[in-house]
Amino acid sequence: MSEQSAFDPSQIAENAYIEPSGVLDQLNLPPGFVKFVRKNKRILQISGGLIAIVVVAGSLYNSYHTKRIEDSASSLSISMDATGESKSKALQQVITDYSGTPAALWAKVELGHMAMKEGAYKKALEHYKTVLEKISKSNPMYGLLTFGVAQAEEADNNYADASATYSSLKDVEGYKDEGFLGMARVLEAQGQNQEALAVYEEYLGSFLGEERNELLTRMIQEKITRLRVQK
Repeated sequence: MSEQSAFDPSQIAENAYIEPSGVLDQLNLPPGFVKFVRKNKRILQISGGLIAIVVVAGSLYNSYHTKRIEDSASSLSISMDATGESKSKALQQVITDYSGTPAALWAKVELGHMAMKEGAYKKALEHYKTVLEKISKSNPMYGLLTFGVAQAEEADNNYADASATYSSLKDVEGYKDEGFLGMARVLEAQGQNQEALAVYEEYLGSFLGEERNELLTRMIQEKITRLRVQK
């Protein structure tokens, strides 16, 4: 048999073919890793696509959320400039359009303040409690709302609840004075002078080690003296 020519077309094609190494081989990656990637290529492509979708969706949501917060704040600001029934309707619209935002919560609180001024104490209490249930004790609004609840209860002559609410307010940072004074005042309104005296004495005792307003201290001492005389 004659020797196959080096110029034989089939021989040239066979010698010219070299298996492509691919990008993974050129990166000098561990053979085990390269094998894993090639074996799971389809799964990795799908996973990569899903990750890209999540990243894009998250970015779009953040943009949407930021714009919604800004729009709600603007709407609340405009509502606060209104008066009377127009203000009430505008605040309610903020609550409806931007539910779940800080602006919607503040709109609810403002409706509570308006109800208090109008003497609609039960309505004010409802507004305050609705917001209070949605926030944590660490929220800066917590003390303000608890104070609002206590005031609404006291104004509505619901003394038992008001006394309990004022009592809880004593432990809220920045509202100790309101808590003690409110609780003692409500107890006096119910004729429970001895209980009120105990609260005033506890309040005065809490001044130890603190720099207190001299006028406030004198006022508490006068109340204690008066209640002791009434024993």
